[in-house]
Amino acid sequence: MIAAFIGALLLMAMTVSLFFLSFVEVIRLHGFHILSLVSTVTVAVAGVEKWSELWRWIAGGSNAASWSLQDVGSFLGVTGGAALTYVLSINLGLGPVVAAGLVGIMATLAVSRYDVPIYCGAFVGMACSSVLHGYGHLFLAAGVAGAVFLISKPVFNGFGGKLGTIAVIGCVAAGLLTGRTFGSAPVPGWDLGYYLVGYAVAGAVLTYVLNVRFGHSAVISSGLVGLAGGLTLPVVHPVIGSTLAVMVICASFAGMSSRERVPNELYVATAGVLCALLFMYSSPYLGGAGGKLGTIAFGSVIATAGLYRLTTLPRNRLRGPLTLRSILLGQSRES
Repeated sequence: MIAAFIGALLLMAMTVSLFFLSFVEVIRLHGFHILSLVSTVTVAVAGVEKWSELWRWIAGGSNAASWSLQDVGSFLGVTGGAALTYVLSINLGLGPVVAAGLVGIMATLAVSRYDVPIYCGAFVGMACSSVLHGYGHLFLAAGVAGAVFLISKPVFNGFGGKLGTIAVIGCVAAGLLTGRTFGSAPVPGWDLGYYLVGYAVAGAVLTYVLNVRFGHSAVISSGLVGLAGGLTLPVVHPVIGSTLAVMVICASFAGMSSRERVPNELYVATAGVLCALLFMYSSPYLGGAGGKLGTIAFGSVIATAGLYRLTTLPRNRLRGPLTLRSILLGQSRES
């Protein structure tokens, strides 16, 4: 239970850090603006939902991690997925979006039992060579990510983007240990921003439909959407297509969420919008780190899940008086 608690704190810390940096960037660029209000509400709701989820898990008391021989396979899946994606992306020049999409599809078709850890590793392998310079750095990042993957098994399940958040922890740890620096890019203008929002919503909703409505695995649903975006958008939009493809696969991670976390397409579209905003305003930070896109999706889905709980709370009759504990645990007598 202690290991899982540490894993949960690592996931929360990474997401909160990226949220906070994006929030600072919004305030710096726009001051008191509608985006500032949206950012404030999003950060607050996401923060409350993270602690609520952790509180509910602790109160449940029965989801401590259990270790098995399959965990060895999962750890190897993370490292193998990282290596394969890195080869396809860097050595074969396919780029991170196409490479990760291919690895996700192949993992589900060939070794579906381990498609989740392999896809988690794929996000490590999406890192730029300037961040993970060579296979020594890659396997260091994948090793850290594999360890976090195992200890965080019981927590935050069903939230799209969890795998990417695990991956970015590995990449950041490897980058810090090896003295590498992360890239920085300016915040895109809204001439590009409107495209980002549109394609983010499309990527998130399409993945969710494939995953939840048609019953395909979350991994292959995201892989198919990411691969399609990576192959077609640079052709459709020659100037901005590569950036839009990155946005699509980022939002597809939000669409990997379960129905228990995101109940329908309206809410997953909301998560897609938040993905686009975080994608834009986190541009100056953690550039080139594998898993950053998943962290964006993870935070967006958690914020959306929190908004869903807040909007349904008034329709529920609570057991007894309205207390902080009843809100955090989502206790209700009947819907």
